[in-house]
Amino acid sequence: MSQRPRLSDILYGDMLGRIQRGQFPGDGKLPSEKELSQNFGVSRPIVRDALRRLREDGLIQSRQGAGSFVTAAPASPPARPANGAQEIQTISDVRRVYEFRIALEGEVAYAAALNRNEALTAAIKKELDAIDQAIQTGKIGVQQDSDFHAAVARATQNQYFQAALAAVRPHLDYVIDLARSFSMLHSGEHLAMVQREHAAVYEAIRDGDAVKAREAMQAHIRNAQERVFDGIHL
Repeated sequence: MSQRPRLSDILYGDMLGRIQRGQFPGDGKLPSEKELSQNFGVSRPIVRDALRRLREDGLIQSRQGAGSFVTAAPASPPARPANGAQEIQTISDVRRVYEFRIALEGEVAYAAALNRNEALTAAIKKELDAIDQAIQTGKIGVQQDSDFHAAVARATQNQYFQAALAAVRPHLDYVIDLARSFSMLHSGEHLAMVQREHAAVYEAIRDGDAVKAREAMQAHIRNAQERVFDGIHL
């Protein structure tokens, strides 16, 4: 991709689709920034950036003192940036990916702690170290982060867990990119915080503490979701 993915890109496409379907009718007034923020469950800066793009595309216009109004639905949609996971088209889709990850990867970590062996545990540590190396060299580390989660799945020694994670890897990579982009934009401390969460998962698996591994993985994914939706920097 030419640029890092942003939640505002998805919100833009979400609102564009609603305009095309007539859910935001032509010449109709859009909800306020505050209402859109509450309705979509995203921060106001994200809403503001999506509205800016809709104005630039001529799809809405601002009327002084009155708010934003839809001009007309486009005959063909403006080009949208490819997100690498075509099924992710709405804000709700992003939330569903996180919901799925919390459920699946929590159990993956639990099973990994029960079934890991020395070699598989070392493989997880290798991927953890690869993320550290990426951070130290100023890289965002999406591939390394994704490889860490894949290594956890391999440690389960259950091909069905591995297949389930592999099947949705493009979607997982996309939300990982969203979360790591947020951390990179803010400060190195955010990436270090994410890495501490990864380390907690690894240590619980290494120690064979299945309950702690599940809790650490679910906490990590919930925290990633919160970073994306509540603290994104545009």
